[in-house]
Amino acid sequence: YELSQKHNIMIIDAKTVAVTSVVIAVAFYWGLGIIRKFALQIAQENHSAMMKQDEAEEQQRLKKERNADAAAAAAFAKVEPMLKVSNVKASSKSENAETPAATPAAVADV
Repeated sequence: YELSQKHNIMIIDAKTVAVTSVVIAVAFYWGLGIIRKFALQIAQENHSAMMKQDEAEEQQRLKKERNADAAAAAAFAKVEPMLKVSNVKASSKSENAETPAATPAAVADV
């Protein structure tokens, strides 16, 4: 029993504590570096994905805008002939209103 106690003795001195602390600090620093690289990679991939998504949304918005402009132009092209006719009628009515019409009273005064 006495021999087995001798072999199980743990020696904890300052050198062992210092070496263990340095090993733990180096492992911690190395681990943080790996985590930082991993987080940077995820952030870059996320940024790229967001840029692609924004670009796709911008392309859709531009396409909708072009379609709306084309629809407005087509609608105006259908209405434009009617506007010209109504402008001609309106201008002829205003010309008639500006020139006094011959009335029997006006003719009698002459």
